[in-house]
Parts: sequence; C-alpha cells; structure tokens
Amino acid sequence: MDLDAEQAPSPEPEREPRPPAVSGRGPFIVAVSLAVLFAVAAAILAVLLAGQGDDGSERLRETAGRFGEALVSYDYHDPEAHRDTVLGFATGSFRDEYEAAFDQGLAKVITEVKAVSRGHVKDVYLSAVDEDRAQAIVVVDIDHEGSGGPNTLYDVYFRLTLVKVGGSWKVDQVTDLNFDGGGGTAPGSSTTTTTGSAVTSVP
Repeated sequence: MDLDAEQAPSPEPEREPRPPAVSGRGPFIVAVSLAVLFAVAAAILAVLLAGQGDDGSERLRETAGRFGEALVSYDYHDPEAHRDTVLGFATGSFRDEYEAAFDQGLAKVITEVKAVSRGHVKDVYLSAVDEDRAQAIVVVDIDHEGSGGPNTLYDVYFRLTLVKVGGSWKVDQVTDLNFDGGGGTAPGSSTTTTTGSAVTSVP
C-alpha cells in the first residue's frame, strides 16, 4: 500500500473570486469631479458667447432709443431742457439745423400752445452697423397735451444715422418715415419738416 498516497491531503474546493472592494467615497468623488467639469465647461461657454455678442449693439440701441424719446418729449414750462437734451445726442449737420430751428421758432410755438409731449419707445431696429457708422429705426408712441386737448400718436417711425464721435454714438441725421403726414408730429396744428438731415417737430 502506498502510504504517501493515503496521507496526501485532499484538495480544497475552489472558491469563487471576490469582487474588488469599492470604497464608499469612490462614486462621490467621481460625481463631484463630473460636476466641476460641467461647471467649468458652462462657464467657458458663457464667456465665449458673451464675447461674441459684445459688439456694442446694445449701447447703440440704447442711444437710438433714448434719442428717439428725447426728440418728441418736451414741456412748455422748460423748452430749453428739451433743446439741451436733443443737442446732447446730436452732431454734424443735424445738430446745427435742429439748434437753428429751435432758436428761430420751435421754442416759441411750444410755449404759445402750452405743449407737453412725452415719447415712449416701443422698438429699435439696427442696420448697416460698422465701427464708426450705423443706422437705426426707432418706433415711438407720443402722448401730447396742449391748447388743442390731449391726444396720442401710435407707431411713429424715425430713421437715424449715427456716427461714433470720441467713442460715443451721436445722431448725425434724422429722417421722418411717416409718409402719411400724421406721424412724428404733435396733435393739433402739427407739422413735421425734414430739411437735409434735420427733423423739426412743431406742436
């Protein structure tokens, strides 16, 4: 009898391999890392989009809208305030012609008919924009009171030509686009005259 064969230990049954231990912090770290990556990517995208849209169009649109409102807003108690506000936006031939028109009769008429007018900008459309020159269409509603009674004009259109002067946009030309003769004027004995680059609103 082979004693060595009898005394040899029986082989142990095979055990299934255990899965590697996973730390409870592993999924948490992965989730945090992904969140950080997404946040960084979103921030970079936001900066890129902001840079692409930062072409000065908002500043230009704001200037055109403020001017459109100022052009049709005045109060007979202080007509000079209207003049100063409009000229603050103006340059070139429009500035010269508007100043002359105001001094030669517009101020007197505003006072005589006790005109109070207020413009409300509805829309501003930009076109032909480059570094130093642009055009804008401004749409305003006008509430007016005076000796002829209260009245409101809706959807009054002006086309503005703006130029950049010293880093700021200034209005160089104004064109009345209300071809029916009723827009762009105050009620009553209103007229709008376009002469060269100036628009003179008479209440």
